Amino acid sequence: MNDEPVVTRRTLIRAVPVAVAAGLAGCTGGVNGSNSNRDATQPGTITRVSQLDRAAIVHIQALVSGTAVWPSYTLVDAAAAAAAATSGTVVGTWQTAGETVAFTPDGQFSGTNSQVGPFSGLYTVQGPVLVLQYQAPIVTTSRVQYAVSGGGLQITGVDGITYEYQRVDGAAVAGGPTDGDIVSQVANLQVMKDTTESGRLERREVQTGGSGTGFIVSPDGYIVTNAHVVLTGRDFQQMLLQRLAGEFRQELLQEASAYYRIPDGQRDQIVEVLFSKVLNYFLQEGQISGAKRDVFVLNGVGAPGENLQVRAWPADIRREGTVVQDIGGQPTWGRDVAIIKVERDNLPSVTVGDSDTVEVGQEVFIIGYPGFRLEQFFSPDETLEPTVTRGVVSARRTLGTGIEAIQTDAAINSGNSGGPVYNMDGEVIGIATFGAGPEQGIEAIKFALPVNLATEFLRELNVENTSGEMDQKYEQALEAYWRGNCRRATTLLGDVQALYPGHPYAQDYIDECRLSSAGG
Repeated sequence: MNDEPVVTRRTLIRAVPVAVAAGLAGCTGGVNGSNSNRDATQPGTITRVSQLDRAAIVHIQALVSGTAVWPSYTLVDAAAAAAAATSGTVVGTWQTAGETVAFTPDGQFSGTNSQVGPFSGLYTVQGPVLVLQYQAPIVTTSRVQYAVSGGGLQITGVDGITYEYQRVDGAAVAGGPTDGDIVSQVANLQVMKDTTESGRLERREVQTGGSGTGFIVSPDGYIVTNAHVVLTGRDFQQMLLQRLAGEFRQELLQEASAYYRIPDGQRDQIVEVLFSKVLNYFLQEGQISGAKRDVFVLNGVGAPGENLQVRAWPADIRREGTVVQDIGGQPTWGRDVAIIKVERDNLPSVTVGDSDTVEVGQEVFIIGYPGFRLEQFFSPDETLEPTVTRGVVSARRTLGTGIEAIQTDAAINSGNSGGPVYNMDGEVIGIATFGAGPEQGIEAIKFALPVNLATEFLRELNVENTSGEMDQKYEQALEAYWRGNCRRATTLLGDVQALYPGHPYAQDYIDECRLSSAGG
C-alpha cells in the first residue's frame, strides 16, 4: 500500500512559508496521482490552518425561553373609568357653601371650612353610614348618614340636617380632549383588565438569547467558548421581559400603521404612549414562568433557508467562569470561559498551545462567526460561515482579576466572542472576547483571554486536547489535496465521511477533485 506517514499539525504548518494565500489552493491536475500538472503555489499558514480547523470551529447559540401569561385587557377612557370607579362612593372632591372636602381611595379625608379652617382624618363606610375619625383640628369621631346620587353627595348629621355637596374634581364628567388632539386622546386611555365574558388569559411562548463562537478541543465533543456567550450570570426572566416588551412595541406599531389613519409625525409618539401603558399593565397583572436556558452548537456552513435549529446539536455546560467581577468598586473581566459538551464522536479538534509564550508584536489570526442574529437561527436569510481576521499582539494587559489578557488589533466583532486566536504555528493561544455588555462600559475593548484559562478548566474535567483518527485522516487528505494528489485526497476524504458522516467540508473537496478531473 502507498500509505503516507501521519502528518502532525506542527510539521504541516512549519513545512510551508509563513504567508497568506487567497482562496483554496486546490487540485489543478494530477487526478491519477501524478503531480506533473500541479500548480506549485502552496497555501500560506492562515489559509492552511483555516482549512484544517474550520470544521472544528462552531457557532454557539444560547437560547432563553419561558411562558408569558397575562389577563386580556381593554382600553378605556381614563375620565370615564374614574367616573365608573367612583360611582356610588364618596371618593372624590366635594363642595358646598363654605366647605370643600376630598375623600381619597386609601381612607383619608381632608378639607377646609370657612368657620373652623382646615380639617383632616380617616373615614370608613359602614353601609349607609359614614364614620369620620377627625385628627385635626381636634380628635373626635362623627357618624353621619350619606347618599351619593349622580354628581351629588348628601350628608345628614345627627341633628337631622342634610347638606348637599357637588363633585368638583371633574371625575363624573365623561368629556375629554378635542377630537383633533389624537395624542392627548391616546394619553387619556387606560389599560384595564377585561372582566367581560370575552376576557381570557393570554399565553405566549417567549424566546431570546445570544450567540458566539467556540472551538472543539477533543473528538468526544468538548468545546471551549466564552462564559458570556452561554449567558452566564444573566437574569433570564429580565431577558425574556425585554424580548416581550419589544414584541409588544412592534405589534402596537404594526396595528397603528395598518388600522388607523394617524399622521406620520404622531404615530411613533402614540405607539410609545400605548407601549408604556401596556407594559405597565403586564408588570402589574402578568408574569413570566418557566425561564430556562438551552445551548446549541452548529457545525459548518448554514445555507439560506436552512432550518438551523433542527440541525444544531444540544450541549451541556460543564464549567463556566465569572464574566465580570467587581474589584475595588470597578467592573473588570473575570474568568470569562465556559466548557460545553455535545454528545458526538470522531469530531475534529484544534491544537491548543501555551498562552504564556505569547509575545508583543507576534502575528495572530482569529476565526469566528461574526454578526449572526438570533432571528437567523430560526429563519436564516443569509449564509452562516466562519470568517478570518488577522493582526498582531499589541500588548499584554493585566486585568484587575490578575488575568494577563492579550490585546490585539485583529478585528473581534460581535459573534467572534469565544472563537480561537491562533499563532503562526497553528496553535490556539487565546479566546477572542468582545465585551460582557454595554452596561459594563467595557464593550469597546478588544482583547483575547489566554487559552491557559480554558486549559485549567479542561484539566479539572480530566479532558485532554487530542486529535482523533478522523482528524488525522482529514489532515492527510488536505496535504494530498494541496500537493495535487486528488486520487489520494478523495480516498482519505471518503474515510473521513465514514468516520464522521456530518463533516461539513469533506464533500466540498471531493467535488472540487471531480471538477478538476472532468476538466482534464
